[in-house]
Amino acid sequence: MEFGPVIRALRHHKTGTLLAALQIAVSLAIIVNASFIIKQRADKISRPTGMDTDNIIVVSIRGVGENYDTVANITADLNLLRNLPGVVDAAPINQVPLSGSGSSTGLRTIADENVQAISTARYQTDEHSMNTLGVNLIRGRNFYPEEIEPFIPGKTERKTPAVIVVTQALADSLYPDDDALGKPVYWGDMSSSTIVGIIDHMQGSWVSWDGLDRNMIHPGIQADTFVRYIIRTEPGERDRLLPIIEERLTERNRQRVLRYIRTHEELIQRSYELDRVMARVLLIIISLLIAITALVIVGLASYFVSQRTRQIGTRRALGATRADIIRYFLLENWLITTLGAVAGCVLTVLVAYWLETSFELPRLDWRYPVAGVVVLWIISQAAAWVPAWRAAQIPPAIATRNV
Repeated sequence: MEFGPVIRALRHHKTGTLLAALQIAVSLAIIVNASFIIKQRADKISRPTGMDTDNIIVVSIRGVGENYDTVANITADLNLLRNLPGVVDAAPINQVPLSGSGSSTGLRTIADENVQAISTARYQTDEHSMNTLGVNLIRGRNFYPEEIEPFIPGKTERKTPAVIVVTQALADSLYPDDDALGKPVYWGDMSSSTIVGIIDHMQGSWVSWDGLDRNMIHPGIQADTFVRYIIRTEPGERDRLLPIIEERLTERNRQRVLRYIRTHEELIQRSYELDRVMARVLLIIISLLIAITALVIVGLASYFVSQRTRQIGTRRALGATRADIIRYFLLENWLITTLGAVAGCVLTVLVAYWLETSFELPRLDWRYPVAGVVVLWIISQAAAWVPAWRAAQIPPAIATRNV
């Protein structure tokens, strides 16, 4: 190896070497942390929902007029939807999971306002909801039909539900050291409900909420002029049924407005749109930095070649092969890249610590800086290959005469 001559040569070009190393260091810090953030966003988007999201349709309807009978229309709509060929089940629901909109509440295991409440998303629906969502009830039971009561704002009194079904995550938060099935929970007014069923997994309404897996379903129908339905179709039937459902609901009663009919997948994509945009922007930044780094390396290597024509010619005249010349410049480039990579690793850790403490990001995985250094080595060697190859093509006689 020719470390000695290479290091001595780099000392004569300190400014260019240090600037190139600095550029590599900054690029490494940004690329590694950006890649880690992209991976976090990808993991966030790909989390299991616990629901049959690929086959769910969401409908939003608003009734119009003083004589609009909400309860009767909900009953008729559900009867129509559940009997459509290709529909597995349908249910009314006050909010749609992963839609970014909804309501939450706090539950306690002790009727004491001084006890910290466990926050949870709150879903109000009927006994068809679990089959419609495609969630898995692992213990306990579903709601009984007689437990489903309509709530008409301004006409009926809102009652605390006698029973609720919770996700396993919420059950573990409420009763970490005991089985939550059959246990009571207390609402904000200290009225109580009993946990009669536990779902293994179901995501809530807000994708960036740390309590996404903590969800509660209680029986009841929000019989307002504004109502939402969730409809689960058989696999492959969702897109075919979209226009049919829209047409049938519109024809059934024209005294209302069909606000939208969308796939659950579309609503989920909208909720994650910011994460997708961030990932795309970071990918563009990474691509630009890689391109800039490669150009810097090519430019610096080409400059070194042009400045060392005599040295190259002399070495060739003394018997150095073309492979020796290529190896010399690749080694020189590797040393510059390694110098930048060492500084870059330090800068990467500092940036990662700042992101962790300022934006509550997870701690940077040590494998990312290692992978970043390896990728930079590969890119730098590939970028320096062409200038090194051109240097190896210089004939000894021509190089000597030109000086």
